[in-house]
This record gives sequence, C-alpha cells and structure tokens, in this order.
Amino acid sequence: MNQYVVIKPHHSTYPDPITLKTGDKVIYGKEDTEYPNWVFCTSPSGKKGWVPKQILSQDELAHFAMISEDYSAHELTVKVGETLTGLHQLNEWTFCCRDTGEEGWIPDSCLKKIT
Repeated sequence: MNQYVVIKPHHSTYPDPITLKTGDKVIYGKEDTEYPNWVFCTSPSGKKGWVPKQILSQDELAHFAMISEDYSAHELTVKVGETLTGLHQLNEWTFCCRDTGEEGWIPDSCLKKIT
C-alpha cells in the first residue's frame, strides 16, 4: 500500500453512489471520454454511476453486463495536505483509505505518492 498526500482538492459529486455486488446485472451505458475504461451503468435498484470496465462482463444482451466483484463508486471529498493510504489504482483513479477508515475513490491528478 502506498501513502499519498492530496495536492489538489476533490469534491464528491455523487452523494448517493452506486454500489454493486458480484453477480448483479447492470444496464451498460456510455463510456467516459475523460477517464477511459469507466462506464456509466444503472443498477437493478435504479442507481446510476461510473463502474470500471474491468469488472463488467458483457451479457449476451447488448446493453447489459454482469458485475464480477463487489464495487462501490464512493468518492472521498478531500482537502490539500490530507494524507491517505492507497489501496488500489485503476483507470487514473486510486481507491484510498483515511485514518478514520473511510474509503473512496480520488482522481490520480489530485494525489502525490509520498512512500
């Protein structure tokens, strides 16, 4: 695990993020042009959000996909100078953990690796 310092603030724009379980079937939407390999999906409950393409298995039906692992699109709202632990990095975003235990995604452009 790597340690990061926040060098640019980030504000979560999704207060009620999409969360998915392995085996969920989602509606496969548009792909992000700013951050490649993120797909805008709709969950069985109707929630919408960005999902990494790597955990989507295309269904035989063109606009559906199956989720291959549990996933949450929760983003952290962070301020410059905060220190976070990076748990994993994917598609120009890093899933981080605060000392409080709160976890969420941060764009790589907001972080600087310190260890």
